[in-house]
Amino acid sequence: MTDAFYSVPTNNIVDYKPRDQLAAEAQLAAFIEWAKQTLPKGIPNQVHSSICWEDGSWHQHGFYACSFRALGSTNVAPKAMQIPFTDFAKAILVYRRVYSQKKVMTIWLRALAGMGAALFELTGTQDVTRVSAAICNKACEDMDRRWTKGNTAYQHGKALEAIITLMRAKKLLKSDFQWTTHLTLRPRGTLKQQKADREQKLPNPDAIRVLGEVFSNELTNPLDIVVTSACALLLSAPSRVGELADVELDCRVFKEDTQGNRRMFLRWYAEKINQVMLKPVVRPEMEPVVERVITLLRPITDEARTYAAWLEDHPDEFPLHEGLPPRGLDEPLTYAEACAALKLTVSNVCGSRSVFNANFLKPLEKRKALSPGARALLAEIRGGWDMVGKRIFDKDKPGIQGFAYDDRCVLTLRKLNVLLREKYLPKDFPYTTPYTEGKARVRYRDALFTVRTGALTDDSARVVIHGFGVEIAANAIRLTTQLGGTNNRRKKSLFERYGYPGLKVNTHAFRHELNTRMHEAGLSQLLIDAFSGRTSMGSVYNHETIEDRTQGVAAYHPKTKHSTAAHRLDKVITNQPLHLADVRELREGEQDRIIHQTHLGVCVHNFPSEPCPKMGACLDCGRLGCIKGDDVKLGNLMEERDDLKRRLDKAMDAQSRGVFGASESAKKLGEKLFKCEALIQMLENPELEKGAIVWNADNGWTLAKNAAAMSGLIEVKFIEDNQTQEALPSLDDVLALLDEIED
Repeated sequence: MTDAFYSVPTNNIVDYKPRDQLAAEAQLAAFIEWAKQTLPKGIPNQVHSSICWEDGSWHQHGFYACSFRALGSTNVAPKAMQIPFTDFAKAILVYRRVYSQKKVMTIWLRALAGMGAALFELTGTQDVTRVSAAICNKACEDMDRRWTKGNTAYQHGKALEAIITLMRAKKLLKSDFQWTTHLTLRPRGTLKQQKADREQKLPNPDAIRVLGEVFSNELTNPLDIVVTSACALLLSAPSRVGELADVELDCRVFKEDTQGNRRMFLRWYAEKINQVMLKPVVRPEMEPVVERVITLLRPITDEARTYAAWLEDHPDEFPLHEGLPPRGLDEPLTYAEACAALKLTVSNVCGSRSVFNANFLKPLEKRKALSPGARALLAEIRGGWDMVGKRIFDKDKPGIQGFAYDDRCVLTLRKLNVLLREKYLPKDFPYTTPYTEGKARVRYRDALFTVRTGALTDDSARVVIHGFGVEIAANAIRLTTQLGGTNNRRKKSLFERYGYPGLKVNTHAFRHELNTRMHEAGLSQLLIDAFSGRTSMGSVYNHETIEDRTQGVAAYHPKTKHSTAAHRLDKVITNQPLHLADVRELREGEQDRIIHQTHLGVCVHNFPSEPCPKMGACLDCGRLGCIKGDDVKLGNLMEERDDLKRRLDKAMDAQSRGVFGASESAKKLGEKLFKCEALIQMLENPELEKGAIVWNADNGWTLAKNAAAMSGLIEVKFIEDNQTQEALPSLDDVLALLDEIED
């Protein structure tokens, strides 16, 4: 089994790595065994050591809402999943929770249950290696009948799609196949209802105006600085509040646009794509806002970043502070000295031993997930703890005067340091967010919003005085409280504190605001004015005539728009919305819909009308357009070419050894490699104008033709003979291309 694993140093969890020579049944057995070995390791502070593989529910052990029940099971009539499908489902969820660190289990569990029911109905077995597209389609049909309202069925279909992708990656299928759910999002009501929903999602203009007013004033309150600065960043580039944790102090990047103007970008971790990207600040007018954010935050976060760096660089040392007893790391401490080191207040009523036990040891012991080092130290302390004590009497005073304890455990700063870090530091320290596969994480020492724990006290009734930990000031809970209020009268929102009771705003509404306004080809003047420190609407600075405004509207209309190649390239590079009219001449009545970008170029397929006809195989599709001058996507094309070359080399080697199917594989890979190289050569042609579109050639296959061929209605030869592209390359052409690439 050792060959099936490789180490992930960030969290001591290993991924399952399939071995090519194993059959699907053996891969499945190895995958389940990997999950059984990985589960007890868990995730510190998340997956508890009490978890057991055989349990029918993992809900109480760090897998929330995770009970292994069959589809249709209820609390009144529970019905468990059938073995051996249960082991497969558990292994999938271990991968999702422990390795990928995803928290939501319910949808995946139901999708797995639906797959299991369809598998048994169509095959009469629980053999998951026999899962096919027909079984997945059957599962989706059942889920669509079960959940008729909302988009519940669609969400479960997407979860099943992700499960199949994981099974393909781990080679758990006897017959490999690509599959996409046919379920789609349901309409969201009438136009009137959709408009009302839209207005509800957009932020209250008064709320934006107040936030801008507070932000532009002379701010001294750290809490107000954090809240308004977070809002300013979220209004500078479409983002999510959870992404603020990974914004670095050094997040600004300056580049020149196509007109030679210096523009600001933000280095930003995007949750949805799990990678760092450069987000352009939406308008030049918002760039001074970002500069002010950093200017305001630095004085209240610099010390915390320095402290976080010290904690990371000195893991074995106790944090220094005024009142720390002058003792060496391994010198014995009294309970009074231990309390002083931990900043625990000792009253006349409660002695230092009692305070140390009640306020430090017991809260640690209640935690279900502790590191092995901390657990061993707690056991050592409790092992020498005198639970009874010896009663003290005074002959001159009646009754018991106290207790004397004979504790055998020796407390030192080195031991307290281990427990202190376990209790007060974030579970992912020194990183701001949990590990996920492929993510480049940010350290607290580099994060823009790093503060000491308890530094922002105005929003909490409980004051934290120890200050041993660090946290991200702009977290979702704090921002929700400050922007939306709570039922706790002692916690006032920012709007309430500044005399605007009743005002509320959701942080995600900022994202809706930016996306909506950019979709409408311009940011709201309100947003620009509010965060530029203006007291009135900026229309007074706008001297456009009616004719100018009319021409501006005409410039965005599909029939009158005059899109240039440079304008198109600027949109692509800066991730602005790209319309169909930007890349194609439209016929009468065609909608100016937004198209999407792929890793290789732009795709003009209309996804709301039908799924991808190529199942994501962009190099086989004529709806792929590559933009000259987009160096990022050109680099992706080159990586695709190198990968195709490696795969073609392996396929041709297998073909020479007479491996079944290798010849057909080599043929298809050769076609893709030929196309890829042709696109690269076109895009590198200096005579081609920057911003020009190079359209890919289509291989003739669509979902409809594929279904017709599978049904025997048409022959494969008919599809390939009637494709509207140049003749496919011969083997000699492919070999010549390989030699050219090598040179």
